[in-house]
Amino acid sequence: MIVLPIPHITEIDQPIFGSHLFNLAKLARAGFIVAKGFAVSPPEFILQTVLKHFKYAQREVFEQRLVLLKKELLATPIPSELGKELEEKENFYLRGESVKKKSAVWVKLLEIWLEEIKKKLWQEGFSQGITLNLTPQVVYLISHKVSEAKAYFDPELEEVVIKSAVKINPLELQKIDQAVIEAGKKLFIPQIYHFLVGDGKVYLVALSPFTQTLPVSKAADIVIPKKEQQDLSKYAVKLFLNLSSGFAIENNVDGVLIEGERVESITTPLGYDETVFKLSEASLSFLNKPVIYKLPDIKDQGIEGAARLIHDKKLLDKASEAYLFARNKKDLLNLELGVPYLRSSDELLQLKRELAVRGITRKGTLKLWMEAAVPENVINLEDYLTVGIDGVILNLDKLQELLGGYKTQDGGYYNRQVGALIKFIKPLFKTVHKVKIPVLVKGELTLHPDILELVIEEGTFGVVVNTLAEASSIPDHLSWMERRIVSKKFN
Repeated sequence: MIVLPIPHITEIDQPIFGSHLFNLAKLARAGFIVAKGFAVSPPEFILQTVLKHFKYAQREVFEQRLVLLKKELLATPIPSELGKELEEKENFYLRGESVKKKSAVWVKLLEIWLEEIKKKLWQEGFSQGITLNLTPQVVYLISHKVSEAKAYFDPELEEVVIKSAVKINPLELQKIDQAVIEAGKKLFIPQIYHFLVGDGKVYLVALSPFTQTLPVSKAADIVIPKKEQQDLSKYAVKLFLNLSSGFAIENNVDGVLIEGERVESITTPLGYDETVFKLSEASLSFLNKPVIYKLPDIKDQGIEGAARLIHDKKLLDKASEAYLFARNKKDLLNLELGVPYLRSSDELLQLKRELAVRGITRKGTLKLWMEAAVPENVINLEDYLTVGIDGVILNLDKLQELLGGYKTQDGGYYNRQVGALIKFIKPLFKTVHKVKIPVLVKGELTLHPDILELVIEEGTFGVVVNTLAEASSIPDHLSWMERRIVSKKFN
């Protein structure tokens, strides 16, 4: 575990703490109103030691023993590095919550990292590196009551826009306005600035990339722009919402993606019922829009994707049964199907045969989408088109991981290295346009400015966003980027 006061984070520490904290530290050293606090890297040794006896456990077993694991983790003493920083201090602010005792800080940090491990477990399964690359956290030394606010410089309005859930007095507004403008001169890339406001004081506590305008809740948020914005944004690219986790409706989207592996395990009665409910409700809620159910991509003992579905008959049976029940029994013909993680066109052909035996074939309104998650899918795309598909779901994060040798979570430096990925996927669009096959783009890298510009310019059918906040705010960004691309072509 490494504990550093924010101003002490230098370029050498970027691989550990990421570019956002480095930028925050740079502003702190320049005298900006950055809150006092320190960054904490995850205690990988402690987590590995406690988790080692879960190494070969199944996901469901891990879920059942999570309570015991938490008790064991919380019983570990506070590391000396962290204890020194917490000494003689009583009030802290961590992840939107005020914490009074140093022992409670340690508990809160462990709970955050344990929840992150749990998410990785369900997405990737157990691996040697499950405790690696967890997100560093920041503990701020703030004792009085504060509220959160966000601000960014809007290039269209040419001014600072501030979003807050509470009223902010004029002096605080002035401080935020000045901080955003001055910080923009220090940092090369536009940012969204996160502040804590209270008792007439303003603290800068975090930065995030500015790729979109901020979501606004008319019931709860107070937004202070100096000029009016248009409420309706027009854009050509379709907007799909990933409804795999939770169930919240956003009426302004053009379609829905539900990933089977992110719903409760389909092989359990509870998981089967939840899948049928989610498919049915989504298809009814978006009756005239496509709802794509991607078959579960569950990794176990090195087998995942379509290969797992082909060899695990129970998994494929239950997923097919849930899909057919929602589509045929409920007469929801806008429900389409996605095939996960293929390694060859032969694998697609074999899975299509298995699906046909279960009564699922490409005909009428039943469209079959293929997830392109490995470079082979892109290189041999024409082979897959010959076997027969109706659409491609381009998994950018997986492709980046396999092309570049690193994951998108590996740090801000790597997140900017998308040149190879852009060169690799660009020819795909020409291939699919010849046969009029739509392409959906998904993953965290979708909102990377260079990636988004490429896929819009090359004529992608749609982009998939993961949260309601993104679904509410990205239309403005799509509209702005499409106008910018058109303008660039004619100038």
